[in-house]
Amino acid sequence: MNPIMKRLFAVMLALLMLAGTAAGMVSCKNTGGDDTTAESTTETPETDAPQPTSIKLVDKGVCQATVVRSDNLAAADTPVQQAMKIRTNLNKYVAKGDTKIDTDWTKDGTHDPEKIEILVGMTNYEETQEAIKDVSYGDYVIKAVGNKIVIYGYTSDALTYASTIFNSMLADAAKKNDDDTYDLELDLAALNVTGTRSSLISKIPHYSGGTFYSYYDPGDDAEEIILKKTNADEFRKYMTDLSAAGYTLHASHEIKDNIFGTFYNDSYIINAGFYAYESAARIIIEPYRAEVLPVRAEDNKWTEVTTSQITMIGLEYKKDDGGYASNGLSILIRLCDGRFIVVDGGFNRSNCINMLINQMKTQSSAYSAKTGGIKVAAWIITHAHGDHNGAINGKYSTVASNNIKVERFFVNFMSDVERNKSIANTGNFSSGEGGNWTTTYVAAAALKADVVPVHVGQVYYLADLKLEVLYTIESYGPEMTNALNTTSLIMKMTFKDPKTGKETVYMSTGDATGPGFNISSKMYGDYLKSDIVQVAHHGYTTWGTETGTITAYRLMAPPTVAWPQGIKAYPNYKDKSYNKAIWDTSSNPNYQETLVAGWEGSITTFPLPYTPGSAIVNAVNPPD
Repeated sequence: MNPIMKRLFAVMLALLMLAGTAAGMVSCKNTGGDDTTAESTTETPETDAPQPTSIKLVDKGVCQATVVRSDNLAAADTPVQQAMKIRTNLNKYVAKGDTKIDTDWTKDGTHDPEKIEILVGMTNYEETQEAIKDVSYGDYVIKAVGNKIVIYGYTSDALTYASTIFNSMLADAAKKNDDDTYDLELDLAALNVTGTRSSLISKIPHYSGGTFYSYYDPGDDAEEIILKKTNADEFRKYMTDLSAAGYTLHASHEIKDNIFGTFYNDSYIINAGFYAYESAARIIIEPYRAEVLPVRAEDNKWTEVTTSQITMIGLEYKKDDGGYASNGLSILIRLCDGRFIVVDGGFNRSNCINMLINQMKTQSSAYSAKTGGIKVAAWIITHAHGDHNGAINGKYSTVASNNIKVERFFVNFMSDVERNKSIANTGNFSSGEGGNWTTTYVAAAALKADVVPVHVGQVYYLADLKLEVLYTIESYGPEMTNALNTTSLIMKMTFKDPKTGKETVYMSTGDATGPGFNISSKMYGDYLKSDIVQVAHHGYTTWGTETGTITAYRLMAPPTVAWPQGIKAYPNYKDKSYNKAIWDTSSNPNYQETLVAGWEGSITTFPLPYTPGSAIVNAVNPPD
C-alpha cells in the first residue's frame, strides 16, 4: 500500500472508531443500561406532580362549572332538556348566582381546557370524542376528561338515562357546610360509567374515522347512525372492516361519488352508505330477514312472455259535498315476464282498487294462464298518505279475493317516534293521517306478502327492470320532518328492452317535496336524467323548498311528463314556478309532452321502450 493510501486508511479507521464510541454512548443513555459515563448520569429524573383525584363543581355555594350543550339544537331536543335538568339540580346547591348553561360555539372554535365544564350530548369538544371513542354505539357514558365531565348517550333514551345517573351522583356528593352553604365534589374514579341502552346499534362495528353526528330512529325495528367529516377512503375501509367482523357483502352499488353496500350475518343486516355531498356515512342495522335482501342481477331469472308498459290511472272524482278529489296516485307497470309493479293505488275506495285489478286482468289475459295467474313482483307504497296507500290498506281483501299474488311490498315510512315528534312541533299532519308500518304489515299478512324496507343505494333487478332507491326518509333524518310528503320514496326505474337493448328511464317521485329533491340533486346530479318523470305531489306545494324541486326537475330534464292530477285541478297548478321547470322549454329544452291522469277511470299507457307521442290515452270525461 502506498503512503497516501495508508494515511487515508488510518483517517477512515479513526473516524469509524469515533462514530462507534458515540453510538455506544447514545445507545446506553437511551436504553437505561449500566453505562456510568458522565453524560448518562447527569440527568435527574423528574418527579410527577400530584394528580387530582376529584373535581369540584360547587365551592361554598358558588358554582364552579358551566353546563354545555351543542349550539345547533332546538329547545325540545334531548340534550337541551337534559342540560337544563342538570343545571336545575346543580342550582339546588348554589347559594350565590346561577349555574351557567352555554353552547359549544366559540368564535375561533377552541375551548379553554382549564375551565370546568359539563358537556351534555354531542359537542364539538375534543373531550367528547375522547370519552366516546371506546364505547359501542348503543351505549351511554359518564366520564371525566381533564376538567370536562362528558355525559353522552347515542340515543335520546341513553342520554336521558346517563343524565339521571349523573343527577343522582350530584345528590350523593353534595355536603352541607356549617354556614348552610354546600360543597359538591365528585370523585374522578366514580366518573367512569358506561352501559348499553340499545342492544341493536351496539352491534354495529365501530367506524374508524369521521365524527359521530347523530342517531336516528327509522322504525320497523331498524336503527341508524350518522357520522360526518368522513371520506370515501374511510368508508371503503369500513366496508372491509364489516367483512372482517363477520358480515357478508350481499350487494354494493355506486352512483356518482356515493357508495352503498348491503351486508348481513346470521342475526343482522347492515345497509351502509357514503353520502359524498355531506361527507357522511349513514349506517342502518336491522334484524336479519332473508326476504328483505335486494334482488341482485345474478338472482334475476325470468322468461319473456310479453312487452313492458307503464299505465297511469285517473283518480279524480266528485265528492258528496260537491267538490272534487283531484289527487291520488295509481301507477301499474307491466314487466316483460308478465308480473306487475304497483305504485300506490289511490284512495280507500272500491273504484280505485277495482280499476287497478281490472287493468291487471286485461293486461295479463293473454298469458296469465301460462304464468300461474296474476302476480305483483312489488307493490310500492311511496308514503303514508291515504290518497296513495288507501286502496291497499283498505281493500287488500279485494286483492286477495281476486287471487292476485303479491310477492312483496316496498316501503320506508317514518317511525312512530319521529312521526309524533313532527306532529307536536309542526302541526302539519295528524296522528291518524294515512297508514304506517303496522297497517302495511296487516295488509301483507292477509296477502301472504313480504314487507321489504328499502334503503338508499339499493338496487332491485325484477325481470327487465333495474329499480334504484334514490331517496328515503333515512336520508333526511335527523332533521325534523315537516310533512308526510317529505318521507316519499324517490326511485329510478330503468327498463331495458330484451330484444333491442334500448333503455327507458322512468322517475317515480310519489309526493316528494323540495327537501327530498334537494338532497337527491346534491347526491346524484345529472344521474337523475330521465325519459319520463312522474310529477311529484300532483304539482301541489313543495313544502318549503321550491328551489330543490326546480333543481331536480332541471336535472331530470324529461321529454315526457306524467302528471297524476285530475283534469279539473290541473289548470290551477300547471303554471306554478316549480312546475314550469319541468315543462317550459326555457328550463327543460328536452320537453315534448305532458299527459295528465284525468278523471276516474281514464287510462294512459306508455309502451316501452317509449318514444314521445306514442302513449295510448283512453280518457273519461267528467260527468259535468
